[in-house]
Amino acid sequence: MIPSLSAGGAILDAGCGSGRDALNFKKMGFDVEAFDASKAMSEAASQLVGQTVHCCTFMEYTTQRHFDAIWACASLLHVPYKKLPATFNHLKQFLSQEGKFIVSFKYGDSERQQGERHFTDMNEERFDQTIRDAGGLTIEKIWLTSDNRPQNVTMWFNAILVKSEEATI
Repeated sequence: MIPSLSAGGAILDAGCGSGRDALNFKKMGFDVEAFDASKAMSEAASQLVGQTVHCCTFMEYTTQRHFDAIWACASLLHVPYKKLPATFNHLKQFLSQEGKFIVSFKYGDSERQQGERHFTDMNEERFDQTIRDAGGLTIEKIWLTSDNRPQNVTMWFNAILVKSEEATI
């Protein structure tokens, strides 16, 4: 869901994984740029999307571009909770003035390590604190959804953020 964004708008798929969403956005007529921290995933996504997908972490990503939306679907959940404010602060600089920042996390209030992958769960209280600590972003909307995969009872925490006035440069 990309709210209030016309075809041709610019979307940054931050932590794009396989490139599934980036490809769908591209097919919908959006100007898409994407990156992922995994070399294997960024290469696979490049093949799928038919364009270069950068291999870098959230904090390594840089560009001169500004985007109408940043899409971070189930990707920022791999950032440790204490590092999320700095990550949001870094990424918001790539949003256009009226841009939307769409995020999703597994619902909860814990962190865990599963093999080599870190997971940070999010709920309303933790998210509010994270965004206050990051500064320059305002929560526009929060909602919960159920996982679409069969036999999966995971609840997802979703949010749309916008730049605050103090984030204006």
